[in-house]
Amino acid sequence: MISKVIKDMFNRPTENLMIPASDVATCNEEDTLLHAVLVLSNSSYQIIPVIDSENHVRGLISISNIVTSFDNLSLFDEEKLNAIKVKEVMNQVVPILFDNYDLEDVLRLLVNNNFVCITHKNGYFLGIIPRKVALERFTHIAHNIDSEYDLVEKVNNLV
Repeated sequence: MISKVIKDMFNRPTENLMIPASDVATCNEEDTLLHAVLVLSNSSYQIIPVIDSENHVRGLISISNIVTSFDNLSLFDEEKLNAIKVKEVMNQVVPILFDNYDLEDVLRLLVNNNFVCITHKNGYFLGIIPRKVALERFTHIAHNIDSEYDLVEKVNNLV
């Protein structure tokens, strides 16, 4: 269980923890792999969410997904890339939390993922919480907790 003090410091109003969906590079499940390669190449992300026409998260796509999905598929073969849909190669295992998420759940998912997708309960994509932002927040806490709190070491008396 994360202490209330740490949670309060983590959730202080600073820059948004969540990057809104409008600022996140995404692909539609019906897009071609050529489009996905272009989006991934033009963004600074290694992996991006895949959404459907109603803005629900359906998967994740990365260059790795694309090049390992079919034998002899090259990133330079525009004809083949244009013939295959994102939904055919996307990873359907997605780290998702609802918008009433708990900090512990976010951190648990960020251990093995670059970001966590945040949705409404109906699946509507709201944005992502990147690992980088969470680590920046904890770095800030680690550097400032002593200036705001008197930390006293507990002594365990074991006989």
